[in-house]
Order: sequence, then C-alpha cells, then structure tokens
Amino acid sequence: MKLRLATPGPTEVPQRLLLAGAREIIHHRSTEMEQLIHEISGGLPPLFGTASPVYTIASSGTGAMEAAVANCFSAGDEVLVVSNGYFGERFQAICASYGLVVHVVESDWGTSADPERVAAAYREHPAIRGAFVVYSETSTGALNDVEAIGRIFRDTDVITVVDAISGLLVHPLEMDAWGLDVVLAASHKGFMLPPGLAFVALSDKAWTAVERSTGPNYYWSFERLRHFYPMSSSSPAVSLLLALHESLKMLGEEGPDAFRARHAVLGKAAERGLLKLGFSTFVQAPHRRSHVITAALAPEGIDTGRLLKTLSTSYGVTMTGGQAHLKGRLIRVGHVGAADSLDLIGIFGALEMALLDLGHTFTPGSGVGEIIRTFHEEGR
Repeated sequence: MKLRLATPGPTEVPQRLLLAGAREIIHHRSTEMEQLIHEISGGLPPLFGTASPVYTIASSGTGAMEAAVANCFSAGDEVLVVSNGYFGERFQAICASYGLVVHVVESDWGTSADPERVAAAYREHPAIRGAFVVYSETSTGALNDVEAIGRIFRDTDVITVVDAISGLLVHPLEMDAWGLDVVLAASHKGFMLPPGLAFVALSDKAWTAVERSTGPNYYWSFERLRHFYPMSSSSPAVSLLLALHESLKMLGEEGPDAFRARHAVLGKAAERGLLKLGFSTFVQAPHRRSHVITAALAPEGIDTGRLLKTLSTSYGVTMTGGQAHLKGRLIRVGHVGAADSLDLIGIFGALEMALLDLGHTFTPGSGVGEIIRTFHEEGR
C-alpha cells in the first residue's frame, strides 16, 4: 500500500530531492561544500524578500523560534505575542522560559489576528521590545496579516518576529518592504524537504537588538552564524543541504507566482470537496485562510480520531486532526509543497472510503468530483 502524507508537515518529498539528499556525504569544510553553500546562500534571500543574508541552522522550526528569543532579548524585556492558535501559544511558552514579560493579544482559534488590537496593545504597553506573530497558523488554517502588523512597528525600536515556517513560499512575504525584522522558516513545508533545517533572516534593526541582548546562547548564537557565514557555525546537516540545493532549483523552475497559484487552487479545491462531504470550513470570512492546509469541522456523529486512524491503517493516508480543545472534532488536510491535483484526488478518494467505513451518509464521489471540477475550472 502506497503511503501518502496529507499533513501540514512533513510533506511528501519529491523523488528528485530524495535522490539529491542520498548523494555521498561531502566534508562540511571542503571546497565542494563551499561552492554548494555559496549557491544556497544566494538563492534563499529572494524567497524571503530581503537583501540580507538568510542563515541556515540544523534544527526544527521550533529551534529557530527559540533562537530568535535567545538572541534578540534579555530576561525582563517586555514583549507582545499575537496568539490565535497552538503556535502562537508556543511563542508565549518560549518567551516565558527565557524570563521575558509576555503580553498576549489573543483571539479565538480559527480567526485571524486583528492588527488594530495589536496596535492598541502596543499603546497600552509602550515599553515592549518585541512583537511575535505566526504568519500561517497551521493548528487552525488561519492566516495573519503580518504586513499590517509589521507596519505598526517598522518605524519604532520594536523587533517584529515572524514565524513563517509554513507560510513562506505559499503566501507572499516581503521582509524588507513590510518592515519585518526576524523571519523564520523551515525545510519541511514549502521547501518540500524532510525536517531538519531552519532558516533565519535578520534586519539591521534586529542586529542592534542582538548586540544589546544579554540572553545566554551558544549553538543558537546569531553572532556565531554571522561570523562563519556563509559556512555553518557547527557541523551542518550535509544531506539536507544537498537536497536544499536541488529544492531551490525546483522552486526556480516553477516560479514563485506559479507556486503560490497552485497552492491557492489546492486550498480552494480541498475546501469545496470537504463541504460536499458534510464538513464545515473552520476559518470563516472575513478571516483569512492559509493555503497550507484546509481545516474543517467533521459532520455530526464523526469522531475525527477514528476517521484519521481508519485513513492511516486502511488506506495509507496520514492526515492530522485538531489540537487541544479541537481534538476529535477537526481535520486538517495538508496540501503544501509538491502536492498537485492528482495527489488531492487520491487523498479525497481515501477520505470518502474511510467515511463510508464509519457509516457516514453522502453521495460517493461527490468530494472527488468537486476536486476535479475545481481544477478543471481553474485550468489546471
């Protein structure tokens, strides 16, 4: 049975990238590695919309989140965390663990953060040194307006830190033009790679904060990253870098506009298919929905825990459910990275069969049919 990933990450890794990562290991201080790293270092900044270097760390995305806190702030600093899901809460936890004073702008799961509330919170707490926001909140499928939030702080001393771990590439992001100071990403989303690489880009204002910070760090040290750049400050994940080099070629061949357009159609098709099967979209207008995943509440009588287990054990499809209070009620259909129309048709075929196994009443083929119809209408 062929296994399929329909998760927010890790994503399906194209064979071309798997083969690139399976090459013989090269030494991380060799001439060949120097050439590889120089090419990677030139290819990353345009994807972040910045003229600044983008640093690569052997880490998960959470490592990049912690590195931003450890390098840019000191214990006792006041910061603002925009939280509308699980990963906003993760920023809160990391900041608290480093002794920062955290003020939270919280909104319901399934909603996009309101920039006006962020601006109001800044007026209430003018001493903050940083503002943290998740671009694409994969726990709910909501997208935050990081451009508007960046605008609030761009002419201040406040550092805007953006978790773009899933949102980068799938949605537009112009770090320099939007006034963002620290942008974080990871390998296992839009880059179509296995987990293990994190990326960090910093503005000049962020470097000022780094120089001021008294927080402890060594492996996470941005100063060490800058000192060794473009080479790694520690032993790098060589196989992943070989695959990243090929990933950048693939992304260049498709082009950023086409990449984003493909994900927009995947999101539209997935939403239509789920609605046909009796699900209800979790993120409702006027809130903004990410094209990384489609989150939906299950029809009455369907426990998503049982549904996901049936999908996995009987049909080889791995899909994720709701976190925290949404466990058992929500499914999250991931369609990020290399996913295309045939992938989504196969995933929805399995979903329909699993729903039939659980006794759900619907017209078989209706979800898959909606997927096909949407891609036909969009000319894809």
